[in-house]
Amino acid sequence: MQKVFVLLLMFLFSYGCFRGSRTPVYYENPPHEIIKSDNPQNVIALETIDRELLEWAIFDETNLQRKRLGLLSFQYEYKLQECARQHSEEMIELVYFDHVSPAPKNATLKQRLRNAGIDHGMNGENIAVHPVRKKQQIVFKVVDSGEASRFDWRNYGTKYTYWEFAADLVRRWLNSKAHRHNILSSQFRFLGVGVSSGRFNNSDVFYVTQNFSSTNY
Repeated sequence: MQKVFVLLLMFLFSYGCFRGSRTPVYYENPPHEIIKSDNPQNVIALETIDRELLEWAIFDETNLQRKRLGLLSFQYEYKLQECARQHSEEMIELVYFDHVSPAPKNATLKQRLRNAGIDHGMNGENIAVHPVRKKQQIVFKVVDSGEASRFDWRNYGTKYTYWEFAADLVRRWLNSKAHRHNILSSQFRFLGVGVSSGRFNNSDVFYVTQNFSSTNY
């Protein structure tokens, strides 16, 4: 009987039947494997959005900025991702944009993380509403130089690729002191990113949530 129970557990884990056991494929491959693929260079289309790819792109861009400063990369945590997704979806459903939820059971970040299975350690949260399409802007080139600024890609069309969206969003967060603190904190070890598409001021946007934690339990 004991052997049958053990075999059943192995079967359930192998098929990801326990919550939190499934890791999206983008997080299982080394970053250079994703970089060599065409997927992050694809243009974002709401009709065929790959939500896991967009979340990974934001996760990876966040770690790239940490690496630039010699900081350790965040580890992916499924429970944080689920918590972040639920908050992004709830903000759209209940029409609000805040760290405090009008739903009593999800009122605070601590409560939301506890609901997801993380009840210890320090934590933080970044949220954003970011447009699906680029905002066109003038790009100045250096005098006597053929090189454009590093944001020159913004003037190429009006649609983001997955990488471009992630780079622009993380740059916005880094320009805000509180958001930058979360991204560059040495106290946080785990990160989950949750994205959901919606409308804001009559425009197509993505609601994005980053959940940080020093523990995953």
